[in-house]
Amino acid sequence: MNSQYDLQIIIPAYNAEKYIEKCLNSILSQKTQYTYVITVINDGSTDETSQILSKYLDDEHIDIISQSNKGFSGARNCGLKNLVGHYLMFVDSDDWICEDAIEKLMNKSIEWDADIVEGSVLFVDDNGRTLSRKHHFSSCGDKDYEETLWGQPWGKVIRATVFENLCFPEGFWYEDSIFEYCIYPFWEKKYTIENDVYAYRYNLNGITYKSRGNVKSIDHYWIMLYLWDWIKDKQILRSDEWLQISMLDNMVLGYSRTKDLDEKTVQSGFVVLRKRYLSSFANPPRQQNKYILLHKSIRKKDFGQFKLLCDRWRYL
Repeated sequence: MNSQYDLQIIIPAYNAEKYIEKCLNSILSQKTQYTYVITVINDGSTDETSQILSKYLDDEHIDIISQSNKGFSGARNCGLKNLVGHYLMFVDSDDWICEDAIEKLMNKSIEWDADIVEGSVLFVDDNGRTLSRKHHFSSCGDKDYEETLWGQPWGKVIRATVFENLCFPEGFWYEDSIFEYCIYPFWEKKYTIENDVYAYRYNLNGITYKSRGNVKSIDHYWIMLYLWDWIKDKQILRSDEWLQISMLDNMVLGYSRTKDLDEKTVQSGFVVLRKRYLSSFANPPRQQNKYILLHKSIRKKDFGQFKLLCDRWRYL
């Protein structure tokens, strides 16, 4: 791979006129010893995004690529086709990175020759006020201690070769599911740092909010069916227990993403994933009572109990 920079930062930008400058300036203001380039994919914007990006044409740190609208996956894949960094980072155009994020993430990446290093995340409102924090402890290269990485593309640096033969599925929502199934099981050097590195903005126009009641949310089922079959065929070197817990978690997640659709559609999703889950696991997991209860509701075809457990999942 053509690694001209220590780090490449890929930013999909679609109608991002309100936020793109703060996003870019948070990166350009970083104090770091590492070389980096920002690859902005202007994904068919129809607002003032193009005009704002034109202000940065002469900046040596920024490379702007314009294309017709292909969505998050299509924009990220465009950046992946033009990889020039040893490590890469994904940043959404309505978010920003925290002070010294590059230095802190890259220091650990180099120190531990890491495949992935992930930091803590701030969740902010539209005015930039912090609402909550998703905290990591520092795993610091301890082979006996591995914090669970989160399933989103942002908030981390990733060795570029991770994506050498991988891309995001285009045309689907929830494309970042590839991290849990296609990346994390196959790359061993994964570490976390406690420092805040990323500010995630709650955007009322984002997919998280727009997906509520949208039939497109059933994409979750197609992606899960495909990935469950795919990873089973790979004979990965992780326990069946990990896969079982992951499948149960994603059945809960599928319900939460589709529960605002009509009852028949939600129940159909349950039936489809239930059949695939039970083809792999007839017995309940050996630990964690809420997973045992969920397994029993699936086994007995008790959709009412399944819904009740899903609605209270975070409190169990």
